Amino acid sequence: MNCELIFYYSTKTNLCEKALKKSITELDLNFQRAFYATAPEKLGELIINVFETTNVVFVIGGFSGDKNGIENVLSKALATKFPDDLKKLQNPLSSRDGYLVRQGGQLLVVLPDEPEEIEAIMSGPLKGYIESFCEF
Repeated sequence: MNCELIFYYSTKTNLCEKALKKSITELDLNFQRAFYATAPEKLGELIINVFETTNVVFVIGGFSGDKNGIENVLSKALATKFPDDLKKLQNPLSSRDGYLVRQGGQLLVVLPDEPEEIEAIMSGPLKGYIESFCEF
């Protein structure tokens, strides 16, 4: 199964991309492309467009805590329709937990923009969830 990556207000993009690629090598995912968003509207547009061609999208970054932060953007996006599955992904290295949103056959995974944190979250329960998701 193919997956795409969107950086949202992210730093260390090269290192984060490498950490994600390393983390998905054991999963049945093929990394395709990386995109960049610097505004909530652009992020929403990219997510919609990318889901037209793939079922798994990773968003890295955006944990600013302000109105454009990923938590606020997700909250607004999910206000009109509750997804099939929504999970907070425990981050053992900091308080910036990730998020998993599944709607039907589409999976959105939001991760912080620290390579070590990406690897820590990806090696937890998320790994098993993605493996199960890819079996469908």
